[in-house]
This record gives sequence, structure tokens and C-alpha cells, in this order.
Amino acid sequence: MNDLLKTAQEAVRQASEICSRIQSRLVDEDTLTKKDRSPVTIADYASQAVICKVLHDTFPEIPIVGEEDAQSLREEENRNVLEKVAEFLPGWSHSDILDAIDLGNGEAQGRYWTLDPIDGTKGFLRGDQYAVALALIESGEIQLGVLGCPNLSFDENQKDGTLAYAVKGGGSYATAIHGDSIRENRVAAGSPDEAVRFLESVESGHANHGLQGQIMSYFGEQAQSVRYDSQVKYAVLAAGKADVYLRLPNPKYPDYREKIWDHAAGVIVIREAGGRATDMYGKELDFTQGKKLLNNRGVIVTNGTVHETIIQLLKDLS
Repeated sequence: MNDLLKTAQEAVRQASEICSRIQSRLVDEDTLTKKDRSPVTIADYASQAVICKVLHDTFPEIPIVGEEDAQSLREEENRNVLEKVAEFLPGWSHSDILDAIDLGNGEAQGRYWTLDPIDGTKGFLRGDQYAVALALIESGEIQLGVLGCPNLSFDENQKDGTLAYAVKGGGSYATAIHGDSIRENRVAAGSPDEAVRFLESVESGHANHGLQGQIMSYFGEQAQSVRYDSQVKYAVLAAGKADVYLRLPNPKYPDYREKIWDHAAGVIVIREAGGRATDMYGKELDFTQGKKLLNNRGVIVTNGTVHETIIQLLKDLS
């Protein structure tokens, strides 16, 4: 497992560095105004290509289930996007890039990696928080997870990004992306009379102003809002800097189910830090159903202290 973790860390570290370069060069204040998604598209492809190549070179027998594929990138009309990706991968041919991306077309069964090359599109385009998320799953059990958070400062003295990681039964840790400082992740202990810090998305369109607002109102003045994009929320909660992350289903889309790559890495980082992650009914998240959490609705992540209270509140409000 140690070799698997080291390889996963190196893959995510390399991808995080490339994504940082793309964000700093291609994202400016006009990007969102023009609704130009090309920077995040380029970063998605470059990140997946790098991670898939590193994983495949070392563990070719383990399939990879990634969010992206190269089908549209192979079309002539998108050649400019492919050329832009190549600018950030010197020494790679177009074929190298396309083939590496498509290594992420594996099946979600048995033992496999699952990858979200860029989680947090709008955060990335704003020049703010986003995550590179990689996890290893075996027979439905998350074995390890790595979260690259390039814009999440490791600590007050070291402004470098954060790499949060965990191995099943081995604890949860964080390190500076470019440094060797390491700390153990532990969720906040919490007590009945302390503030309850809810993680919300920065974008108002992502926030649930209905059910989530009702949950927060239960805690009255104790409820505080902490805003971050993407699976960075898992890293923040694991570090004890927040207490609750709610991803509640939109009633307009009753058939929607969460995708595994949006949660797997974060879930093990939280669990090994002493927190809890279930669905909105308190059921354990079921990673045996392929690319989606088909047997679960919503995701509730907490430091453990207020978990049962929130599950009961959701039951009462439903």
C-alpha cells in the first residue's frame, strides 16, 4: 500500500502543479464574464493525462475510472484545445496526450482508481479553490485517497498548497505540495455550546437555501458559514477548520445520484481523520454500484459530534 500511496501522491502533485500553471496563465478577471470554460477544460485534460500516465506506468494492471475521455478532443474542431493542452505538457505528442486521457476509461469494478482531474470548475475559473482528487477502491471499499488543493495554504507560515491524503486504517494527513512538512488531520472535537461551522459553496447557485438553510437555522447563533469550492471542503473539515458539509439532493432532480470521483478521496480523508460521511438517511456510502452512488441520496459529512442530530433533522423535515 505504501508504493500505491507514493505513486498516487506523486501523480496528484504533478497534476496540481500543471493546473496551477494553467490557472495562473489562462484565467483572468474576464474569464467568467465571457463564460469562457476553456481554461478549466485544458486543465481537466492535462491533469487526467498526467495522472493516468503516472499510474499506468507503475501499476498497469489497475484500471482507472476518470471523469474525462478524449473523444471530443480527437475531433478536428477541437484541435486548438488539444494544442493548448500540449503547451503545458512539453515533450508529449498529441497521440501521447489522447491515449493517456483515455487510460481513464476503465470499469468501476474490482480494484480500480477513480479520478476527478479538476473538481470545482467555478473556483478554478475565479482563480480560487479547486481540487485534484484521486482514490483507490477495491471491492467497494476505499483503500486510499489523495486530494491536491493547490490554493489551500498549508499553514500561516507556508502559503504553499496542500496535499491531503489517507490510507484505510492508517490515519489522515496533510503535507505541503512542494514541501516536506506533514501534519496529522483530526476533525474538530466540538461540544454542545460551541459554534457549528457549515461548509458552503462560494457560488450562491450551489448553495441550498431551502433545506440546508433550515438545518442551519436549527443551530441558531451557533451556526456559522465557511465558504469553499470543491472537495477542498473535505480537506478543510478533516483539518478541524469546519464541522459540517451538506450535499443535499435537489428535489427538481429526483433521479440524480452523486458520482464516485466527486467524493471517494474526500470520504477516506474525513473518515481517517475521525469524521463521518453518510448519505442523508445515515446510510453508509455504497461504492459497489459502478460510477455513481446509486444506493444513496445526498452526502452528509461531519466531525461526528453533530452527525446524528443532522440526520434526525433531515428526517423530521422530509
